[in-house]
Amino acid sequence: MSTNRRSPWLFVIVGVLTIGAAFFIVRHAAEARRLADEAGALDLRFAAAGLLISAAAMFNRGLLNRAAHRAVGLDAGAGAMTRTAAVGFAAQKMIKSAGAAGLAVFVRDGRRRGHAPGSVAAACVLSAVSSFVALGILLLSAIGVLTLTDRMTGWWVAAAAGFGLYALAVVVIGVALVRHRSATVRLWSRARHTWSRLTRRPSRRRVDTVPDKMFEALDAAWARPGALGWLLLHGVASKMLGALMLVAAVASVGLPVSPAGAIVIYATALAASMVTIVPGGVGTVEGSTAALLVASGASVAAATLAVVLFRFFDLLVPVITGALAARRPPEPPLAAIEPLPAAPAALAAAA
Repeated sequence: MSTNRRSPWLFVIVGVLTIGAAFFIVRHAAEARRLADEAGALDLRFAAAGLLISAAAMFNRGLLNRAAHRAVGLDAGAGAMTRTAAVGFAAQKMIKSAGAAGLAVFVRDGRRRGHAPGSVAAACVLSAVSSFVALGILLLSAIGVLTLTDRMTGWWVAAAAGFGLYALAVVVIGVALVRHRSATVRLWSRARHTWSRLTRRPSRRRVDTVPDKMFEALDAAWARPGALGWLLLHGVASKMLGALMLVAAVASVGLPVSPAGAIVIYATALAASMVTIVPGGVGTVEGSTAALLVASGASVAAATLAVVLFRFFDLLVPVITGALAARRPPEPPLAAIEPLPAAPAALAAAA
């Protein structure tokens, strides 16, 4: 995102929301009046709690990415990493790119700090793996709650099976990439050369070393179990904070949904968002969450308002914050921050 000119993304988001709200009011005047009545009865204490949880989630996202960088031997400071994570999150949610948009933000800021792109890519891989494992933990917890309360349904069995197959595919691909590193490096080089020909830009030789540096950084990370432990802890905290945002939204509206039920619904929404190609899971998350709230006993208007609040906490506030952070000029390079000492195992392997 450019810092010397206005980014259009914020205006696009505001425009789409305004048009969508106007269309809903015109086509569903009665529902809009009921929604306005529900909004007038909001418990502002829980709404304020939701905003605080959203802020905590953004800070935790920075700590998660800092832990990932420390695992590969890099550090950038909690404040700087929180800003980078906010911009990367906004780019990731606005552009469906399988992680490439967020990675580009981290690589750009990493270069300014003097960090090798391969090491930054390794940190991003670790943060993605942490979030993936945390999602699995949340889904298993939700399934456990459903089983203990005798509320397991066919949909949840299918969701669990689908996530299991997805996880298996990710593990198989990851193992194949690690076991056949030379083939991965050749594939990366060919992709870089092809992209250079298409864009008519000369391929930079040092860019072709990114996979090698990434694998070296990942090897070093395994020798830092403490850093990996903190990384997983922040990954789980990220999912739990997201669930608490839904709890706050539900409590604000006063719906008859328990905190455990809200966590189950949140896990369901995450599972549903995995199959969508729309950035941020827009549409899928809202539809599935509202349907489950209605099935739990909420009215359509109340469920809609709770979902609007939840997505405001979970999506809009972080995206707007990241977009605003991207417009600020970057901090000067932090010369005082040096790479962390190499792990003993990595040094032994290099010797």
